[in-house]
Amino acid sequence: MKSACLAVVACSAVLALTTSAYGSPHRDITLRMHSQHRSGESGTATLTDLGGNQTRVVIHVDSENTTGDQPAHVHPGTCKHLNPIPRYVLHNVVLGRSNTVIDAPMSKLLGGHWSINVHESKDNLKRYVSCGTIP
Repeated sequence: MKSACLAVVACSAVLALTTSAYGSPHRDITLRMHSQHRSGESGTATLTDLGGNQTRVVIHVDSENTTGDQPAHVHPGTCKHLNPIPRYVLHNVVLGRSNTVIDAPMSKLLGGHWSINVHESKDNLKRYVSCGTIP
């Protein structure tokens, strides 16, 4: 009986160490999406670590334009110094919402070197209406 209890304690300790060492997938980070060019489109983007080198990106913006179909991307750089060539294409923002799983580990996106932006429309990609830099 005593050895069975010791085995349970040892297994619990190993499990606790493994979880803390590798972290738990499904951790969320939420960032502010700031209105650009007086669009009034602000809100949040939430990144969820899905494990397996995948991250879910969910965008919620208010006051979205009436086209109901705005391209969104993850770009290298900050919102102030954005590389115009996107690295990850997200599902278009429709009625203020977008939900996309990208093939990138969340650890790669952290550190202030990537931003999520929303464009006015597919016909006006150069005009950004909302942006948030991933912390």
